[in-house]
Amino acid sequence: MAPETGRATPLAHATEAAIREGIIQGRYAPGARLRERELSEELGVSRLPVREALRNLRYDGFITTTAHKGATVRTMSAEAVDELFDLRVRLEPFAAEEAARRHAEGLVHEGLAEAIAGADAATQEGSLEGILLSTAHFHAQIIDAARHELLAELMAPILGRTRWLFAMTTFRDPHPELQAHYEIYHAICDGEPALAGMRMAAHIEAGRRPSLRAVQGSAAARAVPQAPKDGPAPDGGDRER
Repeated sequence: MAPETGRATPLAHATEAAIREGIIQGRYAPGARLRERELSEELGVSRLPVREALRNLRYDGFITTTAHKGATVRTMSAEAVDELFDLRVRLEPFAAEEAARRHAEGLVHEGLAEAIAGADAATQEGSLEGILLSTAHFHAQIIDAARHELLAELMAPILGRTRWLFAMTTFRDPHPELQAHYEIYHAICDGEPALAGMRMAAHIEAGRRPSLRAVQGSAAARAVPQAPKDGPAPDGGDRER
């Protein structure tokens, strides 16, 4: 967790959430500049909570700042995706193991049952937004179920970027994802730490290749130059109409 980032200010927290959602949903595209004045007008707040929100989002990896451009939405690279999965495949299996241990000790985390039920309902309904939200919620609830304060602090920015990545891979069939979630859930509820950890590791690793393809495809699309809609063709002749 970032030290003294202004998260204690409710307005800054709400502003941060609104900008983050805009990035995740694609309203603020990778590479887009985020100007304090424009965000302030759009969100109906002063520039101070916007400034605090951008500072927190920079810490969480959603934006970058430079002296010349100010704040811009981060462009997620293949290397960044690999690094994200490298950490997830080590930390989230540990969280699943701890959640299973806690469950075996009688410390049942009710949020897990709610999360898996929500994921099931969203998948059956075919609600894309619901699937994205419930998937992120399920992973977050496992962190909560682990009851490990330092792990929760470390995972906060990782979960945020993971949710951003989920939104880039909506082409994946959600049914195998739901099945994997159920397997992890049952291993936790059965109090089987080793099994819960292995299932979580396999689940995360299965998402690495599709995520890399999505990010690489997005980068390739951005690299294609856009032809001008009007005006003369490059050779000076008239463009076909």
